[in-house]
Amino acid sequence: LPTAIRMEPRSGALNVARQFLQQLRFDVKGVFRSVPFLVMLAFAMINFIGAALNQGDMYGTPLLPVSSQMLASLQGSFSWMLIIIVLFHAGELVWKERAVRIHEVTDAMPLPDWLPLSAKFCTLVLVVASFQATGALVAMAIQGFKGTVAIEPAVYLKTLSVDSLIYVLMGGAALCLQVLSNNKFAGYALLILVLVVQATLGMLDYTHHLYTFGSWPIAPYSDMNGYGHFLRGQLAFEGYWLLFMAVLLLVSVAMWVRGSESSWGRRLSRARERMRGRLAWATALAAVAFVAWGGVLFWNTNVRNTFIAPDRQLDLQARYETALGGFRKLPQPRILAASTEIDLRPETQALHVRGRYRIVNPHDAPIEEIHVAMAEDETLASIDLGGASLARHEQALGYRIYRLDTPMQPGETRDVDFVVDRVPRGITNDVAQHEVVENGSFFNNRLFPAFGYQAGAEIMDRNERRKRGLGEARRMNPLEDEAARANNYVDDDADWIDFKTTICTAPDQTALAPGYLTRRFERDGRACFSYEMDRPMLNYYAFLSGRWEVAKGRYKDIPIEVYHHPGHAFNVQRMIEAARKSLAYYEEAFTPYQHRQLRILEFPGYETFAQSFANTIPYSERIGFIADLGDPEAIDYVFYVTAHEVAHQWWAHQVIGADVQGATVLSESLSQYSALMVMEREYGREKMRRFLRHELDSYLSDRGGERLEELPLYRVENQPYIHYRKGALVFYRLREEIGEAALNRALKRFLQDKGYQSPPYTTSAELVDYIRAEAPAAAGPLITDLFEKISFYDNRVEAAQARRREDGKYEVTLSLHAAKRYADGIGKETAGTLDDWIEVGVFGEGEEGEETVLYLERLHVTRGDPAVTVVVDALPVEAGFDPYNKLIDRVSSDNRKRISL
Repeated sequence: LPTAIRMEPRSGALNVARQFLQQLRFDVKGVFRSVPFLVMLAFAMINFIGAALNQGDMYGTPLLPVSSQMLASLQGSFSWMLIIIVLFHAGELVWKERAVRIHEVTDAMPLPDWLPLSAKFCTLVLVVASFQATGALVAMAIQGFKGTVAIEPAVYLKTLSVDSLIYVLMGGAALCLQVLSNNKFAGYALLILVLVVQATLGMLDYTHHLYTFGSWPIAPYSDMNGYGHFLRGQLAFEGYWLLFMAVLLLVSVAMWVRGSESSWGRRLSRARERMRGRLAWATALAAVAFVAWGGVLFWNTNVRNTFIAPDRQLDLQARYETALGGFRKLPQPRILAASTEIDLRPETQALHVRGRYRIVNPHDAPIEEIHVAMAEDETLASIDLGGASLARHEQALGYRIYRLDTPMQPGETRDVDFVVDRVPRGITNDVAQHEVVENGSFFNNRLFPAFGYQAGAEIMDRNERRKRGLGEARRMNPLEDEAARANNYVDDDADWIDFKTTICTAPDQTALAPGYLTRRFERDGRACFSYEMDRPMLNYYAFLSGRWEVAKGRYKDIPIEVYHHPGHAFNVQRMIEAARKSLAYYEEAFTPYQHRQLRILEFPGYETFAQSFANTIPYSERIGFIADLGDPEAIDYVFYVTAHEVAHQWWAHQVIGADVQGATVLSESLSQYSALMVMEREYGREKMRRFLRHELDSYLSDRGGERLEELPLYRVENQPYIHYRKGALVFYRLREEIGEAALNRALKRFLQDKGYQSPPYTTSAELVDYIRAEAPAAAGPLITDLFEKISFYDNRVEAAQARRREDGKYEVTLSLHAAKRYADGIGKETAGTLDDWIEVGVFGEGEEGEETVLYLERLHVTRGDPAVTVVVDALPVEAGFDPYNKLIDRVSSDNRKRISL
């Protein structure tokens, strides 16, 4: 008789591992071979490649494909696709066996309860990893194809590892919701509900990461500083949410459905049975770890540090205004000199400052109380005002009132000694401070004590003010306010100061500040640098420390130095050339450069600006150092931004406007004009069209978002779209109308008369008077239009036809349309009278397809339908009416038209 064979399943860890790998292989193949996965991966790749090959930055000029930028493009192109993939496949994986009706077979297999869910979770992890790895390989291939930058696999690995966790958490949450709901579509509905609740919490100002699933302070990456100290906070909260996910997964294991029994009662009964032994201990351990780690994070974010929700911050600002607004006009001392000794610890992000101000009472009455304002009140360790007692301390508002033992008499000077200690205290809910970092520290004197009420702390948003009963926001002082001219618009507690500092930093770093290096030495193993300015400067200065390479150039006897990250040498020579040519033009056109050196200092890309301090220009790594200037048609904004910042050595650091409307015309608009002139000398007038078109389009676009009132240029209230964009257009056209020589004469006289001015400070109205004095009388109405009104044009080419003459030349006939309109601050328009000189141009095409000018003359326009006939020597291709966009035309695209033969 045949003998029955008894089959017994193998047991043991090795067999379980084999089962897990088999299940994982089964699930992975199902996802990776599925049409949705492949289609979405292909779509994401196409989207990424397009974005990576056309990375537009400022003025449409692309960036070099450095690893950090490629990763930014990758995440921007992939994020939504990856979210959709993991959320979709979470549901598909849970219901995979039941969809093909094999679940009763698979559920009967001798598998641990935790194994199916664990394999499906790991499958989602592999989906995320494969998506990210594919993107990284494509990104590195693009870098290799372009061949201009170093490929950094370690940066890709670190960044994608850190950034992938959110997708893993979202996928894990989707898995658990599918298991807990035990209904595919209910699981998706619950997932949508969770996402909506998350978004709603954010809008309701519930922003603490402890209760916002899958959120953390995102660590910014910088080529100069890597992730630096920022990664600690992100990893800490990522660990917190991973522990939460572990709890969810373990609970889901207990609720996992095996077989056909899926009623809630049966599932809960099975869950109680499973929640014994190892599963119970693992769940309890994960839950305790989650709560304990949450407690540690709460202690860091809310006890060691201060957590202030956005709405609470606005409440504090409202309280600042209501409680302290009565001190707005209170006479306070002014700073005559500042000296500091700074111990900078980049390795621990600590900062210790011992400072001294020399102050004076410039008023006619004694000062009995000195009001001290601090951006971060807790950092002011001590302040000695020469005998005073603390009468009031609004700690939450950063405001202290000291009553002097002996009132400060008119004209009296005193020394004020202070100590500022800024020491990081563990993990914060928000992204950690970025002023003091391991490599590339950059901070300014806004961390130091200031005197008097700080109007910049007030709420500006009209809706938020209305909610708190504050009424309309205070606007900039009117142009006619003579009392406000006692202060410049940068600072209301100082005019021009003497400055010196000593900075000690890490031994392998260089510390820099405005002024000239007078001493370099070591102290306690630290590298120390002493700087002193040889002439008065604004109370506006910064300190930097980093590991740089230094590129050097020279203009006459003035050294030009660019301190840059070793991997960012791409455009450094372009910066030096721009600085050299800017100094040459500004000295020729205006007044001598007031300093004996010029330095450009790269800092990490946590901010995207360049900023001009006395003889020192900090310059973000993200706005010029990695620009791709390979295309000769691209706008060279590296050259332009450098020229603009160098111009501030005249427009702000020689002439500074009063704290009234129009102040930024004197600093920003004039720097725009100055930089445009340097650009035009470098590239020619023909190349300026793209830049002017960009400025025009930006102005027209941004004015549509004005929330208060658009003002004429000479009354601008720190509205960037006006003082930058419109300012560039206005001064460029003014130069065209009255001539560069006349305009520069006016500016030179203005600088000579108003440079290093004591109060009362100058205004934009005075600048306009200087311009009128040098302009022909006939330009008076134009100057009024440009500065004192809001004017627009509607110019276009209606028709453009040409015929070839017997002598081989071409006769071009143009039908044009012209109109001028004026607008008030809220956009109401009225018709204007035409009496303008507007360029008419006819253009051909060179041998290499480049545009050639066949005819370009100014036409005196006094009617709305002028017609023009001109004769040109070569085949005309295009005609233009204001072809270079020098006028503010609301539809600039119809200023040119193809010529028909």
